[in-house]
Amino acid sequence: MPYKRPMGDKDLFRPYEYVYDEYYDCIICPNNEVLKYTTTNRDGYRVFKSDPEKCAVCPYLHRCTKSKDHRKTVTKHIWSDYIELAEDYRHTPKYKAVYEMSKETIERVFAYAKERHSMRYTTLTGLAQVSKWGRLEFACMNRKKIAVYLRKGDNTCSHIRMVWKISVVLNRILIKITPVPEIGIGVI
Repeated sequence: MPYKRPMGDKDLFRPYEYVYDEYYDCIICPNNEVLKYTTTNRDGYRVFKSDPEKCAVCPYLHRCTKSKDHRKTVTKHIWSDYIELAEDYRHTPKYKAVYEMSKETIERVFAYAKERHSMRYTTLTGLAQVSKWGRLEFACMNRKKIAVYLRKGDNTCSHIRMVWKISVVLNRILIKITPVPEIGIGVI
């Protein structure tokens, strides 16, 4: 995962300053007070809330929350342990080398798609239409890449031929021809 700078008000405590205690399943604030677990919301975040009576007399209240009822709410995703593992892995020398290579491999594919396949803007509306169009574009780019490998004479690899056959089947599934009412012909 790439690095993302912390967002939010710079005068308030950062999320990493609130420590999660696995044994008691609570969060400890910078003033060593406990924020108790209340619920898990629909987005998969566990919600921890403080006691407003304790927060009202806290010396760090102005740095902790701006809520009128003096209650601090901290959320922690149910997968946050895995995110922390990924964050630790990001700092290893092996990952740093892989991340440097991503500029030449992964990001290049998106740059190519933006420039050559007009993916900077879209005239489509709705997530479903844009997703289908994007999948179709990248499927075509993958088929082109495989065709270049096959043309270069690297056809001894059976897995490339298998991927080619699979991509043909997937393209047939992805492309649904819908009739245009006025003209009566099909468009993608």
